[in-house]
Amino acid sequence: MAGCIFFSALLAHGATPVTAVAFSPDGKLLATPGRKQLLLWDAATGKLTRKIGPLPGTVRAIAFAPDGKSLALALGVPGRSGTLSLIELSTGQIANLEKTEDEMLAVAFSPNGKLLATGGANQIVEVWRVADRQLAATLKTHAGWISGVAFSPDGKVLASSSLDQRVKIWDTADWTEKLELPQNPNGAVNGVAFSPEGDLLAFAVGGAEERALRTWRAQNAFEELDPARRNVRLQTRALDTGTCVPLAVTFLATPPAGQSRLLAACSDRNVRIMARGGGLQATLTGAGDWVYAVAGSPDGKLVAGASGDGSVRSE
Repeated sequence: MAGCIFFSALLAHGATPVTAVAFSPDGKLLATPGRKQLLLWDAATGKLTRKIGPLPGTVRAIAFAPDGKSLALALGVPGRSGTLSLIELSTGQIANLEKTEDEMLAVAFSPNGKLLATGGANQIVEVWRVADRQLAATLKTHAGWISGVAFSPDGKVLASSSLDQRVKIWDTADWTEKLELPQNPNGAVNGVAFSPEGDLLAFAVGGAEERALRTWRAQNAFEELDPARRNVRLQTRALDTGTCVPLAVTFLATPPAGQSRLLAACSDRNVRIMARGGGLQATLTGAGDWVYAVAGSPDGKLVAGASGDGSVRSE
C-alpha cells in the first residue's frame, strides 16, 4: 500500500460525529462538515482554508461537481427537515434546491455535471437539472431511507441503495427502473458506488447475518433482460469484510494504471482496502469511533475517513 496512508493527519471537528467527506476532482481540497458549515481543507497539508455557511442542518453527504466549481450537500435535522444545497465555490453562494420533512442522506452529480441525484429519509430519489434547478425525475419505488445514489461513468445508469435491502438500477434516458438487484434478507444496503472503469457496481450490506461488500457486473447493464437471462443479470458477489459492518463504500484509483480497489468504511473503527475480486489488501486504523464515510483522492494516493469521534483523518 505504498503511497496510501490513512489517519496520519487529524482534522479536528469537535465532539460531533462526522459522516461525510469528499475530495475535489483535482485532489487539492478535502471537504468535510462543520457545525452547520462546510469546511474546506488543503488536502496536502491538512490546513483549514475556508468555511462556508451557515447551513440549514447537519451535512450528511457531499459531492463535488465534475468541473470542481461547485459542490452539493445533502443535509438536515433528524425528523424535522432536510435540504439539498448547491454551493458555488467562487462566491460561496448557497442555493437550496429542495426542502423535505426529514434528513437528506445521499447526493451525486452525473459525469457531465448536468444532473444532480439525491435521496433521504423520505424514501424518494429525485434528480435535478443543475442549469435551471428544476426536477428532471422523481423515483418512488424504494420502501426505506435512501442511503446512496451513484451515476455510472458513462452517465447512462443511476443506481440507488436503500435501507429496504434493495439496489435499483435506473435508465437515465427515460428514468425507468430496469433492474432491482436481489433483495438481501440479511441486512440494509448502506451505500452504493460505481468503479471508475464503469464495469463494477459495489454496495455495502450491514446486517446481523451478512456483513459484506457486494459487487455486480455492470457492463451492458440493460442488455439481456429477457426472462431467460434476467436471473443471470441479477447475480451479485459477496466480499467478506470480517468483523466490519460496512457503513459506506467507494473505489480507490490505482496510480498510474491498473484496476481500482474497494474502500469500505467500517463499524470496527477501521477502513478496509479490498481487491475488486475479494481479498483484504490493507486495514487502515486510527479512528476512535465508527468510520461513517470514506473517500479516495483522484490519483489514488490519499484516503480520508470520517469518524464518529468528530474527526476526519487523511495523509
